[in-house]
Amino acid sequence: MTTGSRERRWRPGLRVLTIVAVVLGVLAGAGWLAKPVWQPWWYAKTLCGGHLSGGELAELLPDERLQAGTDTFGSGQDLLTCSVRKNDGRHFVLMVEAQTDTGDPHGPLDMEFTIPGSLRYGFPKSVPGFYGRFGPVIIQECPKLGRAADGRMRRLVTKVYSHAVENDPSPASLRTAVRIANGANTELGCGADPLPLPDGVDPGHKLRVSETKGTMCEWLTRQTLPESPSGKEWRVVAPTDAKAPITTCSLVDTGTGNAENFSGWYGDWTDKPFSRMFAANVRLPEDIRENDPLLSEDFGRAKALCAGESASFLAADHTTNGAGPILPMSEVRPLLDAFAKDQAKRRGCADLRLPGHTVYPNGR
Repeated sequence: MTTGSRERRWRPGLRVLTIVAVVLGVLAGAGWLAKPVWQPWWYAKTLCGGHLSGGELAELLPDERLQAGTDTFGSGQDLLTCSVRKNDGRHFVLMVEAQTDTGDPHGPLDMEFTIPGSLRYGFPKSVPGFYGRFGPVIIQECPKLGRAADGRMRRLVTKVYSHAVENDPSPASLRTAVRIANGANTELGCGADPLPLPDGVDPGHKLRVSETKGTMCEWLTRQTLPESPSGKEWRVVAPTDAKAPITTCSLVDTGTGNAENFSGWYGDWTDKPFSRMFAANVRLPEDIRENDPLLSEDFGRAKALCAGESASFLAADHTTNGAGPILPMSEVRPLLDAFAKDQAKRRGCADLRLPGHTVYPNGR
């Protein structure tokens, strides 16, 4: 009797099987509907060497079915890239690239800058980055990789193509860029100092000139500033660290919002963008080259040699209505000279060359 009772097995009836099937179907449907929610955490765990954050991806990615794209992190390749694509498998919603660059033609920096211009910033000063044409860009020098055969410094360039999901800097895309830069720094053996994760977007506070002490724009406290076009007070925006590959100091007219921007561009990779800018926009006599220190009606350039590579110091205005210049070049030139001298001293540069008094006309 005992043995017989043990051999009995419970078998579910048709009603029970039906209920189980319905429950499993509901769970599967719920999982399918929740896919946009859990996808970011799955991508963070499986893509880009695990350097991503699920929470930050959840803020960036659209709520739709997506696919993992090509991923070369951990492959030993020099170009590290990964992406998340739309369900058609062709169009990406977010793409990441990190690679070393020596300023070669068609490299990551050359492709970012057709000509040098005013940059949008969103990182704190501790992160050498800016918001590029398609999203965050970070540039770091790589001390452990040494110089290329032509003597140029190797730099790690990290880009996050977030333009498909945002139009302005966000904490999520900036933190994503920093995470990727730190991961690529290790994988490629760059040797740069790890970057701190930014708490959020830095709005670029407008300081009184007297408040710029200790910033990269302190040189303005030693200058006699021209009167602003509106007659209102000048304010200063100092968004970059003095050691960044691209430094910026802006003098803002509080009455109009227009600004005169002074920026330092470091590395041989800057030569072509500056040459393009003068060649395309300024009428120069035959005995003047577009690569010389020059003044035009809209911008001016000084030059130096820093760490064995070219450096250019640019003065260019930014206007809210697209009309310029906001100051005559005769008033901008002394400020450009002072900025270039200050930058050259900070960076230990040699062969500083300042532009002459001649202002060359616009146009070709």
